Parts: sequence; C-alpha cells; structure tokens
Amino acid sequence: MKEENQENNWAMRAEEVRRMLGGIGKNTLYEWVNQDLIPYKRVGRVLLFSRKRLQEWIDDNENKRR
Repeated sequence: MKEENQENNWAMRAEEVRRMLGGIGKNTLYEWVNQDLIPYKRVGRVLLFSRKRLQEWIDDNENKRR
C-alpha cells in the first residue's frame, strides 16, 4: 500500500531523488539543478521533482548513452 501511495504522489524531494538515482551525492544533485541538467521546480526554498518528468529524463539519458 505504501508503494502505491508513493506512485500517486507526483512530487519527490531531493533525498528521494538521490536514492532513485542510485545514491548520487547531494552536491552532485544540486550541481545538476544549478546547471538545469535535471527537471525540477522550486517552491520557496524547497526543490520538488516530478516523478513522471524525472523518469522521462532518466529514459532520455539512457538512450543518449547507447
């Protein structure tokens, strides 16, 4: 049930994104944000990441590496 709720939650915070991306470093994620390399939205001081857009970004980057 918890996994189903997470799928329905469209927004993720930075810590969840880092885990999703294989445990990348905090500095790496924020550098990608600063360079606009990864899709995100800023709400005040909080970074939010769309689950759908992030998965599309992952898929696109996997295709470019092939």
